[in-house]
Amino acid sequence: MKNSNLYIYRLFIVLVSLLAGTSFASAAKSRIDFQVEVSGSGKPIILIPGLISSGEVWNETVAALPDYQTHVFTMPGFAGVPAMQNEERYLTAFKDGIVQYIENNNLTEVTLIGHSMGGFLSLWIAAEAHPALEKIIVVDALPFLAGAWNPQASSGFNEASAQQYFNSFSGMSEEDEFAGRLMMARTMTADQEKWGMLAQWAVDSDLRTEAWVVTEMMGIDLQTDVANIQVPVLVMGAYQENPQFPAYTLERMEQVYSGQYQRVSNLQLEIAENSGHFIMYDKPEWMLEKIHTFLLNQNR
Repeated sequence: MKNSNLYIYRLFIVLVSLLAGTSFASAAKSRIDFQVEVSGSGKPIILIPGLISSGEVWNETVAALPDYQTHVFTMPGFAGVPAMQNEERYLTAFKDGIVQYIENNNLTEVTLIGHSMGGFLSLWIAAEAHPALEKIIVVDALPFLAGAWNPQASSGFNEASAQQYFNSFSGMSEEDEFAGRLMMARTMTADQEKWGMLAQWAVDSDLRTEAWVVTEMMGIDLQTDVANIQVPVLVMGAYQENPQFPAYTLERMEQVYSGQYQRVSNLQLEIAENSGHFIMYDKPEWMLEKIHTFLLNQNR
């Protein structure tokens, strides 16, 4: 337990340091190989998991979408998928790679469903107004994560911060890392059966990819860019009361989400109360009902 608490403390310190934001550097494009599982037939839905997660996080969601062709991604470097080499802007490469996948496979009327980092990527792609998109579903993600906690946060990428994140965890034994990841998983879902799986995905992920993606995402502010989104957007945010953060009430959470998404013209915002970050595990029926209704609504 002592080592687990040390892990949480290290993560907290590193994330706080990232919230400041620093200078911006241009992104480099590269070809990347995703792990993609395609099943079914019908309109295409691309499902993108969050940071250090496997596409398996969408298993129950895919099972509930039999009338669609689903494309389930696991990103390079996460959950055992080989990492990209010599990359400096992983998140940008992920975004460009998903767009390239859509174009190479001639997909049209595409719905993107993304959790956390995957939700951020979905917003980013939609903000570039790609013509193949039809709808966007975002599961617990914001256009500017750093801004939710630090109103003075600025955009930009600082490689030194990414290296600091990497160094903070690189010296851990696998046993200590698993214990720390397990403790983090417990804060993200009430489903005890998922804790070990989430922790193992994290341990099986490439630490450099994780560190660089976190740093890059913290430094990208899409709050203005989302005004360019031309398709309907469903956002589902998770709220769970936490005695350690008494100021973060449901009302405050709704203010943060409404404020960051205010420039999205066709927005449906829903809040999953009493849910951890993994809404698909804590409120599965609620989430699937929202998804089904949104997909079937021709006015959205």
